This record gives sequence, structure tokens and C-alpha cells, in this order.
Amino acid sequence: MRATVGGGPRLTVISGAFGTGKTEIAINLALQLREAGHDPVTLVDLDIVNLYFRSRQKAYDLEQKGIRVVSSVEGMENADMPALSPAINGCFDRKDGPVVFDLGGSDLGGIVAAYLHQGFASEPTAHWLVVNPYRPFNQTAEATIDMAEKIVARSRLPITGMIANPHMMTETTPAIIRDGFARVKEITRWPLVSLAVMDEYYREGAFDDLGVPMLVIGKQMKQPWEPGGIMMAGKRGKRCP
Repeated sequence: MRATVGGGPRLTVISGAFGTGKTEIAINLALQLREAGHDPVTLVDLDIVNLYFRSRQKAYDLEQKGIRVVSSVEGMENADMPALSPAINGCFDRKDGPVVFDLGGSDLGGIVAAYLHQGFASEPTAHWLVVNPYRPFNQTAEATIDMAEKIVARSRLPITGMIANPHMMTETTPAIIRDGFARVKEITRWPLVSLAVMDEYYREGAFDDLGVPMLVIGKQMKQPWEPGGIMMAGKRGKRCP
């Protein structure tokens, strides 16, 4: 059973530890919302912490698919500093479609969200924590809860659910996904929203017995040397030849 997009709060914040796959999930969620007919869909990149993979790097491709991407002040999309665009506040004011916020990794990413507290407090907001038990800060339930509580304290946004995203990059197998999911289920502080599985490992009905909706995602953040990889070119990040 695949996860359904839409139907919940208009605002969705995606957070988690470094390397859990939160940016992949944020981008895929925005794409699925657009494919479900929502228009406009906005992806807000609030990650000023992780210099490696940022959703703003996909801005060029996403905008071709009808997704509005907002990050830093125009011309400073690649800057390593909090130069938040005034257009972000417009996402709260317009109320013209779903907005997905990609928060920076771990608790430091929550600092930026705190600046937008008034906007988030103005309407219901889903705050989903991405958990990959094979990554640092997620390897035990206690460590995950400790990290999550720090995110909440920094961001002033209570967590409303978790997305289990158990994978080990190219070494992922169905058994690894199942074992990782069982470890995430040990965290009972927040409800499980869905299990995220890369499309290459997904087969219809293969994980239905786990009892949670599936969020099937495609790999969006690729290295420049990979087919369809991306590089930062000018302001909006363009696909490599």
C-alpha cells in the first residue's frame, strides 16, 4: 500500500540527522504532490548546514516540472550563510498550495525554522522526522529521541510523525529494509507515517505485511559523474550532460 499525498496540513516540514535521506524525501514528496494535481507546489530549502546535498541544487529540474523552489536571497543560493529569501514568508501569506520545507540536518537545522515560527504557528503544520537506523545519531532509539528533542527545542516545532528510511546506499536489500524498519518501530514516541523505499528495491505488495503506508521514492540527488547527475551552475543547479 503506497502512502497517499495530500489530505493533511498544507505545510510539511521534513527534518532528521545528517545522511538520513531527508532531502530525497522532501523532493519526492513535492514531486508526488505535483503529480497528484496540486498546483502550485512549493519546496522551501532551509538547509544552510549541509554543503553537500541541498534540494536547491534540483531547482532547475523541479521548476521545469511545475514546482516552485525557494531558498536563499536571489543570487546567494550557494552561499554558506543564512540569507533567507523574503519569498519564504510569502509561502505562509499566500496559502495557495502545499509547501514542503527541507530542514537542515540535526538540531542545527532547526535554528532556521525558529526564525519562521510565526508562520508555522499560523496554521497546522506536519513535522516529519526521517529516521535511518544505519546512520549516526539514529542507531538506537535513545539516540534518535535525544537528537529529535534537540531539533524540536531549536525549531520550536513539535514532531508529529516519523518516516522510516532504512537503507545502506548500494548495499541495500529487502532484508536490510525490514531489519531497519523493526529498529525504527522501537521508537514509540511518535507515530510512523510511512516506510520510504527506493523504487529500485520496491515490489508491489512486498512490504504490505509491515502495516504502514509505503512512500516509494526515486533517487534525485545524484553525483555529477552519475547519469543525470547535477552540478551547481549559476543560481539554479543544472543537470550534467
